[in-house]
Amino acid sequence: MPPIFIHFIAAQSETGKTTVVEKLLPELKKRGLRVAALKGHLDHYDLDLPGKDSWRFAQAGADVAGITTADSYFLIGSSGGKSGITAAAEILKDIDLIIIEGNKKSNNPKIEVVRSAVNREPLLPENTIAVVTDRGDLKPGIPVIMLDDSAGLAKFIFERFFVSGIGSEFGQDELTHFDTAGRPRMVDVSDKNSTLREAYARGEIVMAPETLIRIMTGDLTKGDVLGVAQVAAIMAVKETGRLIPMSHPLGISAVEVDFRSDQVKTKIEIGVRVKLTGQTGVEMEALTGVSIAALTIYDMCKAVDKNMVIQNIRLVEKKGGRSGHYRREQI
Repeated sequence: MPPIFIHFIAAQSETGKTTVVEKLLPELKKRGLRVAALKGHLDHYDLDLPGKDSWRFAQAGADVAGITTADSYFLIGSSGGKSGITAAAEILKDIDLIIIEGNKKSNNPKIEVVRSAVNREPLLPENTIAVVTDRGDLKPGIPVIMLDDSAGLAKFIFERFFVSGIGSEFGQDELTHFDTAGRPRMVDVSDKNSTLREAYARGEIVMAPETLIRIMTGDLTKGDVLGVAQVAAIMAVKETGRLIPMSHPLGISAVEVDFRSDQVKTKIEIGVRVKLTGQTGVEMEALTGVSIAALTIYDMCKAVDKNMVIQNIRLVEKKGGRSGHYRREQI
């Protein structure tokens, strides 16, 4: 899975963002995380100034340029039309967490630094998940971590993004689909901001080896099994609000469906990614798309294999909303 992104931001400079990140890094390492720290949203950096050796190498056509010492390295490269952060993330795919200092406009989760001597009030741009401050009286409506509590900040990040099942958009222990009398209800999202939201779900259908071969070679009388299952998944995503009683009808903006065949375990893995800009998440839509795709595969193949098993349908990742970025530990 791709790394988690967190931006450390502030209303202005000299708030101590670099010091906060500097003290946070060893606490995150204690928890076993592989962490990258980047300075973001700069026009240039010293190694890339015209006339520097690394600049000359890049101008000569090197895909990656940089410098190395006996025990360290610094690399720069062309992003090929992508943002520098996106390009860096592709290189850092084995990293668990990428901390970026700066860029208040990013859609990634943000932690804002507020110091009483510099900026007494937080900006709280969209997707701000916590405030780090020296003000004990600050009540921004999201978690507050004191400026000198690096261990507490590391604990917050670890539990938020790397421990399955912790946190929700409305509190960890609240079941929001029931009213105070215990009756079912649809959650009121009227006061929530519309933000970019994304969810990715996976599942699998296990079958006889012969069935998998026939699916992959197109040797079934009902036709292209995976093609039909892909259409079924997209249709199911759009109909989730009708199928799940308390789900909201949503204006879905994108659906991506992927299939992976496993010849050893004789199964097909199904992935569905759903995106929209709205007031509520699309986890149920992604899970429904996976479920219906699996059922469609079963329906198209049941004449030759009634022993197929649909299993392991789960949410893998979600982005956006008050709860920020969630990623399942065991994919």
